[in-house]
Amino acid sequence: MAILKHIKRLKYIDYLIKRKATGNLENFAQRNGLCKRAMTDVLTDMKELGFPIKFDRMRNTYYYDEKGEMVKHLFIKDGQVLTREEMAAIGKDENLCFSEITVFELCKKI
Repeated sequence: MAILKHIKRLKYIDYLIKRKATGNLENFAQRNGLCKRAMTDVLTDMKELGFPIKFDRMRNTYYYDEKGEMVKHLFIKDGQVLTREEMAAIGKDENLCFSEITVFELCKKI
């Protein structure tokens, strides 16, 4: 299944970035079985998903410039997300809209 391959690759990329063990773009791409262009596309996609990826020219490696974790699971069981009551405490759930980055966000006024 192709999606599993991509998820595993993202986990591996995340692992290397956390350890600041990526090397330059060419080496990073080779370690992932990708060409430089494909590796650039993956890094761009990750940045669009909110990964704070930067490149350190002195150390010659990619790194995260903020602390955080990659989501470990794509399926969340009941009780692991906010209830309607908890969301109401934040604000009206009618004001929440889909977000490609954070799942939901406050809707912009139209």
